[in-house]
Amino acid sequence: MISKPFRAFFPVLAVLFLGLLFPPLLSHSQVWAAETDTKQVSQPATPATPLISDISAVATDATLDQINNEIRAIYQDSLKNYSKSENAAVFAALLKRATAVSTRTDALLAKIKPYESVYQNFLDILGQPPAKDAPPEAASITEQRKTLAAKQRDISGRITRLKLYQLEAQQLVDELRQHGTAIQQATLTQRFPSPLGIPFWTQLIATSGDDTDRFSSIVQETGAVLIEAFRGTHALWTLGGLVVGGLLLTLYFFCHHPVRMLVARFLPTGRIRPIAATVLCAAISVAAWAFAFRIVWGAIAFNNPALGEDLDTLADMVASQVPLCGFVIELGISLLASKPEWRVFPMPDKVAHNLRLFPIWFAVALIVRGVLRYVDTKSGLSILPVQLLDGLYTLAVSPLLFAIPRQLRISAEEGSGSHPTVAPFLRTIAMTISIVCWLAVLSGYIPLAYTIISWVSVMAITMTALLLLALLATALGSSVFPSHGPIGQHLVQLGLAARLVDQASVVIPGLISVFLLVVAFSVATAGADFDPTQVGNRILFIFRGQNGASTEGSFNISLDTILLCAVLPIIGHYAIRILKNWFRQRFFPTTRLDIGAQASILSIITYSAWILVGLSMASALGVTMKSMTWVVSALSVGIGFGLQSIVQNFVSGIILMAERPVSIGDVVDIAGAHGEVARISVRSTNIKLADGSTMIVPNSQFITSAVRNATRAEKPGVFTLTLQLPFASDLQKAMDVMVATLAACKNVDPQLTPTVSISSVTDGSALLTGTARARTGLDPAAVRSEALYDLWQAFQNNHIPITVPTSLAAPNS
Repeated sequence: MISKPFRAFFPVLAVLFLGLLFPPLLSHSQVWAAETDTKQVSQPATPATPLISDISAVATDATLDQINNEIRAIYQDSLKNYSKSENAAVFAALLKRATAVSTRTDALLAKIKPYESVYQNFLDILGQPPAKDAPPEAASITEQRKTLAAKQRDISGRITRLKLYQLEAQQLVDELRQHGTAIQQATLTQRFPSPLGIPFWTQLIATSGDDTDRFSSIVQETGAVLIEAFRGTHALWTLGGLVVGGLLLTLYFFCHHPVRMLVARFLPTGRIRPIAATVLCAAISVAAWAFAFRIVWGAIAFNNPALGEDLDTLADMVASQVPLCGFVIELGISLLASKPEWRVFPMPDKVAHNLRLFPIWFAVALIVRGVLRYVDTKSGLSILPVQLLDGLYTLAVSPLLFAIPRQLRISAEEGSGSHPTVAPFLRTIAMTISIVCWLAVLSGYIPLAYTIISWVSVMAITMTALLLLALLATALGSSVFPSHGPIGQHLVQLGLAARLVDQASVVIPGLISVFLLVVAFSVATAGADFDPTQVGNRILFIFRGQNGASTEGSFNISLDTILLCAVLPIIGHYAIRILKNWFRQRFFPTTRLDIGAQASILSIITYSAWILVGLSMASALGVTMKSMTWVVSALSVGIGFGLQSIVQNFVSGIILMAERPVSIGDVVDIAGAHGEVARISVRSTNIKLADGSTMIVPNSQFITSAVRNATRAEKPGVFTLTLQLPFASDLQKAMDVMVATLAACKNVDPQLTPTVSISSVTDGSALLTGTARARTGLDPAAVRSEALYDLWQAFQNNHIPITVPTSLAAPNS
């Protein structure tokens, strides 16, 4: 009774249960159906448009407005009045901002400029709108033309704005660079009262009150920061930072022995070992000192309420000098090592002992220089106290320049004196610089003297570091990477030619040395502050030219372009050689082309490939057809006057390769010479004569004069033999012996029966000419020589005489 009603209502209950359990499925299906209907209704209303990225998303209006506002802000900041101590730093920061804006503008312009030609190509495909009397076009094409025209106008407007911003940014960079140079020159030539005179000290005392207060505030802030760093729980952070920093420096000081053992383990005996050990230890020293100072100062400054902006700026300026201090200390340890075999430059033990304190003095001077950078730019002190500190620094550091040249002079005097030394030259330069700095300080030109000392210090460190890297590259190239070195042997085993490995071991160190010279020049021209950003910009300027941008239609001469033009022929040479080997070894064996056709194809491929390499080099240099107009004009004049024969031979060479009236291996008679064609180039053809010499014939002679091609009358591999017999000889027997002997030769093709005929009878002698063909793949000249030897033996066995020319007959006794 109950089961029947339940069976009746079961389908209804099942539907209700599924509806409650899966409402999302139903809703999604309804939405999908609605979207499908909507798409079917709305799809015909939207016209088809090309799939091109929207340029407004690449260079948005907000981005362009931001560039414009930044240029205006930099310009307004450059018009403000700054103090003499702030001028150099402010304009350096403005120059950095202007350079960044200029670089950004160049990048955006290079990114969106190709889209202009893309839209123009689409418009060219659509064509012009139909004329009034022409039948109307489809509405979709008209809509596409309007859309593309609007997009092209939009991109043209954005390109115009970017070009304007590019020009403004570049002018701003040039003006700031000129203004900064003028400020630097004015600062260098600025004269203050001499420290030897009373006015200097009078003005110094007059402003001592404010300067004393400013100096006291810095000292008090330093004391408060230190007190706070060692108070409460913060002392744990400070002590932890001191421990970690000390541990890093301790590990550095004990790394020399393991590094030297590692170098001795993997590098061959020689000068490369001390150079590699010095470079590795110097890198460890720079990292250890930099991290140690950062860790210690970070622990002191962590959540320190007493720390102000002044002390934080001072710490940053000192931190920039700490890696240089570590490098100088490591140079003292490595260059003046107690073991002579680990010194990069050989020197007596006495000199090394006398110079042991010089790196420490120099490192302390660098720390003081970092403090003086803060005093010069951010301290807020008056001008005379700043100049007093700079002058004292100059007077204290300049005598250090005498130390190394003096010890080198002592070493030269104690030696045999047979080897030239640079000690007198260095000593003269050091003495001159020191005297100039002292005189400049005492006469009031303190900024000039301080700049000279700072520049000399930076360049001494830079040149020493670059010299070590250059020596390391040269030593690796001469001992490790050549074909006989440990790494070079592995490269040779991998399949590289020993000659290429040796060439690379010479060329690569040379390129590294050139790059190091570029870095040295960049550091020398970047100023005395050793700003890595400014040095990097100088390197990019040398490699890429003016911001890496070149105007349309102009030559693009920069270091990277020159290097590219130097590398392209090398790459092209090896690529062409690989292609020619592929044709010779893979393609030509599958064809029926003779050796002449193969040589012509390879010549055409070679010259075409070199033309492409030349066009690629011209494109890298920015040479276009417009800029080559004057070159074409000059060539036409040159061809008209003096290059007619060269052009004639060039065109004749192309005709020879294309028509192939003469091929390599053909025996020809031309200009009274008889020989085999050995080589055909675009200018001349080499003919190998019977005596082994080579005659070079201009290609124009093969086109304008009569040429006899003896090979055209014979099949490939066929050779002839001519023998002179006395007329009284049994000629029939001689001809039978000659045919049988040629047929019995092992390298003569048996499919072509040798033939012998009487070619002429002169001077009481008969000339017998035999013809045979060498086996496929063999040299006909070698087979001909073997056949001549077999004929000589056969004629001797059959007692057939051979006439000897009078010129070769032995003289009568």
